Amino acid sequence: MPLMRCRAACPPRELLPTHGETAMAEPKPKPPKGETDRVLTEKWGAASMQAGFTAFPDVIFRNMKALGLTHLDVLVLLHLASYWWRPNELPWPSKARIAAGLDVDPSTIRRSIQRMERLGYVQRRYRKAEAGDNKSNIYDLAGLVRAADKLSRQELETRQQREAEDLARQATPKTLELIQGGKST
Repeated sequence: MPLMRCRAACPPRELLPTHGETAMAEPKPKPPKGETDRVLTEKWGAASMQAGFTAFPDVIFRNMKALGLTHLDVLVLLHLASYWWRPNELPWPSKARIAAGLDVDPSTIRRSIQRMERLGYVQRRYRKAEAGDNKSNIYDLAGLVRAADKLSRQELETRQQREAEDLARQATPKTLELIQGGKST
């Protein structure tokens, strides 16, 4: 197959993946410590940041299938995370509130939470009102935190291995043969 010339600004051939390699996206650069608030405000605007934001690990998005999560499950988790402000104060939004935010029936939220309970990512804790009525459940996400931590550690290890391989590849001098008249010397 003849080589095709790249008319756009293409990377040099030595930077392209070779047979058996895959092109990997570069890891996102991290802002210097203490700049996160400033960077988020620049991206989303001061009003949006003052109204509130939710921190959620990227590894959960990238590994939804491996975790057995559906798109709805992740949206429910995002809603739960948006109510989880401090590590020792677990979230307790009602299923009706989550359902209203996602424009689905509360029974859909109940089924999603039950599925995530079976997977070990969410644990419901019942709350009773003084009058004996049920209050909204408290949701413990410790199982999800453990799963995300395990995946994050694996991802970081893989990233370190790739970086070490890249450095080794860059440090290895390429030996070239001089070919004269069809014979190598």
